[in-house]
Amino acid sequence: MVVNNLDRPSEELLERFESISPNDVGHHLHFGFPSAELSYMDTGPSGPLTVAGPTLTVRIPPEDSTMVHKATEVAEEGDVIVVDMQGHTEHAPWGEMTTRGAMASGATAAVIDGSITDSRDIDNLDFPVFARGRSARTTRLHGRGGDINVPVQVGGAVVRPGDIALMNEDGVLFVPQEEAERAVEHGLEALDSESETIERIENGESVAELSGANKLVEELKSD
Repeated sequence: MVVNNLDRPSEELLERFESISPNDVGHHLHFGFPSAELSYMDTGPSGPLTVAGPTLTVRIPPEDSTMVHKATEVAEEGDVIVVDMQGHTEHAPWGEMTTRGAMASGATAAVIDGSITDSRDIDNLDFPVFARGRSARTTRLHGRGGDINVPVQVGGAVVRPGDIALMNEDGVLFVPQEEAERAVEHGLEALDSESETIERIENGESVAELSGANKLVEELKSD
């Protein structure tokens, strides 16, 4: 099944997300973070990485990347292609050609719950990819089925088409659009608090005192 009418978040909202990071929001949200086994493959441009974009979801049967190829055509400017391989990691559905196809459609990143191949070529294209690992074994075009723009599960996190993918070098966060405003507010609050904390540490205050760890240690002593 291929669903083409993806409800994408506004450009203004995505720009606000680009001012924060998954780390900033991580203190407040309990869901939306995939397993840490799904990590940045160091394939993007040099320097700090921040990507925020609507998710274009793909679900494929093991060893069949037909719908991944189709997704690179369906993708639009700014999309993040998210691939659910249903637990399969041996065969890589993502490589140089899918990267080139995604870039031609304007996609900005990919999250593969499985392996990638051609990592050196993808790095040369400066295209950020998150995955579980690398493999020389690749999928084939069998035409067995699959879906585009349906709810998927990636690294244990449920991802719906049109959710916002926020990512940096440390990981990925998937935020449903109905929770987006609250997530941005948490992120901006964390940034403000962090700036104040850094200033106080530089002025000689203790991290343990500022965080409340000292109070908890004293409570442990009294038990």
